[in-house]
Amino acid sequence: MKVIVKKDFEEMSKAVAEHIIEYVNKKPACLIELPGGDTPLGIFRHLVEAAKEGRLNLSECAFVSLDEWENLGYETKGSCRQTLYDYLYNQLPIDVEKQVCFFDGKADLQKECKRIDQFVFDHGNIDIAVLGIGMNGHIGFNEPGVNPNQYCTIVPLDEVTQSVSVKYFGEQLNIRHGITLGMKHFANANEVLLIADSQRKADIVKQVVEGEITNAVPASLLRNVEGSVLYVDEDAAQKLKL
Repeated sequence: MKVIVKKDFEEMSKAVAEHIIEYVNKKPACLIELPGGDTPLGIFRHLVEAAKEGRLNLSECAFVSLDEWENLGYETKGSCRQTLYDYLYNQLPIDVEKQVCFFDGKADLQKECKRIDQFVFDHGNIDIAVLGIGMNGHIGFNEPGVNPNQYCTIVPLDEVTQSVSVKYFGEQLNIRHGITLGMKHFANANEVLLIADSQRKADIVKQVVEGEITNAVPASLLRNVEGSVLYVDEDAAQKLKL
């Protein structure tokens, strides 16, 4: 895993966006996975700006979302689908209905797993995956103890992730499961871009980069994946031995 440290959140976001832009310019017909949440919002802003400037043509790209909370759809403020649509896809010159594959948290989750898996397989696996590192090292809803050989899966959420959900929804919703792309999809991706920022991520970033490779820290499983890059700001990198 290559580690790239940027001064702050803004510089980190710009660097990740430029990485994606460079990839798309080399391979226009690619499958891109993007996450919801707060960390990628800076990346989205730079991608939208690049598209408006004519530096990024996404007309041949396909997109797949990383995950979704159980029982949530676009209408729920803070859902992954709403975040991705409002902050990115709705601002890009793309055909969302044809080019973007969202998880539907309100659908039969087992059928959703099969549908999303097939979408990825039909595109020959993910070309570039963008993944935020959670406080406990989770990737999407791949929680500690994850099976590294799973594709899409339904996951019971641990207490840390359930408590973090409050910041997205403004209240504690009764959400016990998430549906997510599995670790096997990321292991098969051409490139994996991990992102983490702020001092509160310093401990888990150190574990991911320098600790044991273990499913107790899911992000660490991607350390030896060819084409994996970790983008962090200086605060998140402060405990690394670089």
